[in-house]
Amino acid sequence: MDKTGKTLIRKYICSVFFLFSILHADIGHNNVVYEGMAGDIPIRVFVKLPGVVPGLADVSIKVFADDINKVTIQPKKKDKDRKSKSPPADIADPVKGEKNMFSAQLWLMDFGSYSLDVRLYQNQNVHRSSIPVNSIASKVIEMNQGTSILLLVLCSLLFFGAINIIRVAYKDSTELPGNSPNHSKIIKSYIVTALSLIILSMIIYGGKNWWDKIDIAYQNNIFQTLENNIQILNNGKESFISIEIIDELWKQNRMSDIIPDHGKIMHIYLISDNYEILAHVHPSRTENDDIFIVKMPPVDFGTYYLFMDVTHATGFSHTMTNKIEYNEENTTFTESIIDRERDLDDAWVINNEENRITWKNKKPFYKSGDDIDLEFQVMNNGKPAILEPYINMGGHAALLKKDQTVFVHIHPIGTISMASQEMFQENYIQDIVDQDDICFFGFVNDSSENFINNISPNGKVSFPAIKLENTGEYGLWVQVKSSGEVITQKFDFEIKL
Repeated sequence: MDKTGKTLIRKYICSVFFLFSILHADIGHNNVVYEGMAGDIPIRVFVKLPGVVPGLADVSIKVFADDINKVTIQPKKKDKDRKSKSPPADIADPVKGEKNMFSAQLWLMDFGSYSLDVRLYQNQNVHRSSIPVNSIASKVIEMNQGTSILLLVLCSLLFFGAINIIRVAYKDSTELPGNSPNHSKIIKSYIVTALSLIILSMIIYGGKNWWDKIDIAYQNNIFQTLENNIQILNNGKESFISIEIIDELWKQNRMSDIIPDHGKIMHIYLISDNYEILAHVHPSRTENDDIFIVKMPPVDFGTYYLFMDVTHATGFSHTMTNKIEYNEENTTFTESIIDRERDLDDAWVINNEENRITWKNKKPFYKSGDDIDLEFQVMNNGKPAILEPYINMGGHAALLKKDQTVFVHIHPIGTISMASQEMFQENYIQDIVDQDDICFFGFVNDSSENFINNISPNGKVSFPAIKLENTGEYGLWVQVKSSGEVITQKFDFEIKL
């Protein structure tokens, strides 16, 4: 089979779980963080996904209430016919030495979307929350050399031992005690040995071929995002970014359409290669459903990385990536493109030295796997700023490793897509979205009051703590809104072993 055919098969297999998945898929980051409500009780859930299928997910649940009698968690999966496939719920065990912290390990046995159904039992009341996660293959776990050598030695012992057992059994099993096999029997035993060698070799060869097919199928199921093409257009007055989805599955209408998340059809983070410039912009769709256009932010010529968040009608959210060289040579001049109004929520920061946001308790570096607390204080003329919602959230943050292998878009509710969560919840089907589930500015007791008032009067915003395992240098951009102005500030930090 040629390369094109293999690519198509790989993408077709990937489409199986593209169409039924609901995780906001960041890049190089398998952990899911959620902070919200289970009924009337605030919770913070951290899920460490295995990155392989089948795989064992580690789940930690912090409950901000006392008198919890029991916590259960159940992975629920729906097939193409929307029929549920769910094992029995597991009981989450209390974590020794921690108050109101529970943990469990769950097997995710299949590719596709899961909802982790969390239930808190408090006296006679049951408080419930659903956390969307996605079971996808994102890596291959290599076998270490020592284990490989050990298995090869054991396989050789079994192989040659089995041949010897067959030879001895044929040669000696039919002889009376004390009798030795005759010459003819010995010759025939060699023939049986040779036949056994051939048969067992064929069995091992067939087994290897079967395993190679399993391995290829797994490799083909490793997650890949949509292919896209970026152009820079200019109509003689202004420049625009054109994003065209050129993926074969998309072009053949074998994927669901894109829907708005936070009221935007697409969220784009444009980050310069020196990590000093960031723009958060929102394109609109053209008459061609494959193409999205956004006005170029007022940035200098240079190299830029693009991270484009989209959500499909099935609830699946993921991040497309690309890279552009912004200069006159790479700009196409065309009079056909009409002027477009800039989205009111578009924002950018260019070599900003202003210090209006403070990262509370920030460390110069963090160890791999540590909890990284993300609490921020925003000031205005020496006083706490009054924060208001920015794109339906108390704040947005974008985190990028400086080799582009990790990108995380995080909100006060965590790393999941808000649109995905709404689609998954049962009350969404009834056209009722319970806004009390949203931790609007990221604090466990602010959901109802701050959502009603649409402000955070003390200038504080908090994102759930995240864990980063890949060592290296990172940039973190935090965006909030105050008095109609979007404030963006960048922070640098490092992850060490």
